[in-house]
Amino acid sequence: MERKVLVFDPYRCTGCMYCMTACSTYNEGNTSFSKARLQIFRHEGHALTKTNEEDDLIFLLIACQQCEDAICSGVCPTKALKRDVSTGAMVINRNKCVGCRMCLMNCPFGAISFNLRKKQVFKCELCAGDPQCVRFCKVEALKFVPIEQTPLAKRSRTAEKVKEGLMEKVRNVTYQGG
Repeated sequence: MERKVLVFDPYRCTGCMYCMTACSTYNEGNTSFSKARLQIFRHEGHALTKTNEEDDLIFLLIACQQCEDAICSGVCPTKALKRDVSTGAMVINRNKCVGCRMCLMNCPFGAISFNLRKKQVFKCELCAGDPQCVRFCKVEALKFVPIEQTPLAKRSRTAEKVKEGLMEKVRNVTYQGG
């Protein structure tokens, strides 16, 4: 299956929160922004502009990046986080999660939350390959696209080329220096 990722365009987002509503309703059976697997935050830029300047209102997304080399999986003592091969999402095995929150503390994106009632972590698992947040985003600020169509894919390919170039230089120096 082709690997797909969530892509967010902060300039299209209106802050309607339909994505968070759809997410929590689909995953929890009720609307609760605190239980949504993604979070949208309003940022008005006052820290970046003088107070007498007009600010651009912008929204920011915090959601699991479904990392290729996922730190959350590596730090989990019970190995409760694994990649779903059909969706590419890192998913939590609820039977193995003991609620230690190691994954939450180590996620570089702050995309893992804790449910106090269930005493377990939760995060975006891409709704089994059909992200509800994307379905309900009328302004198309959220999209679910093949990774090859994202800037991430281009950066990854560029990074590989740079890495290959550096390794070639190292090999040349090693062989010449003998």
